[in-house]
Amino acid sequence: MLRPLQESDIERLLQLWLYLASTAHPSLPVRYWSDQGRAMRRKLQAQCGPRGSEEPARAVHWVYSRPGSAIPEGLVTVGADHQVQTIFVSPGEQGHGVGSELMEQAKFGQLELTSLVLEENLRGRYFLQQHGFAEIERTFNASAGQDEIVMRCRIT
Repeated sequence: MLRPLQESDIERLLQLWLYLASTAHPSLPVRYWSDQGRAMRRKLQAQCGPRGSEEPARAVHWVYSRPGSAIPEGLVTVGADHQVQTIFVSPGEQGHGVGSELMEQAKFGQLELTSLVLEENLRGRYFLQQHGFAEIERTFNASAGQDEIVMRCRIT
């Protein structure tokens, strides 16, 4: 079941994200991801509240939870810039189409999406390729010490 992000989801999703990011990027210390997680927490908390009419557009977050459960098992975030900022699924739900369901939601109403993925995240790169994304650019990410790949998907 897909639903909008709720503030009560944030802690569980951040713990899940930290585990998955650390696993997908073995060359980077957990501290690197912890720092990223603090920034992500602030952003998610700020974006969970009601938006004033004067605020600029912000990211859209969709959460997956099993039918009949409120426990979040996956998240996709699409920024106002049409970038898939994050997409992940708990290990227990991987391989069951949950990531694909989240990606389809991300694509809904879009003409084009981009995403950034670190070079060593082979599983993430493969997932994006399976969903129509192709590499368009590489830049060196100095804080991660590796290339960051820009991928784009044109949606028809």
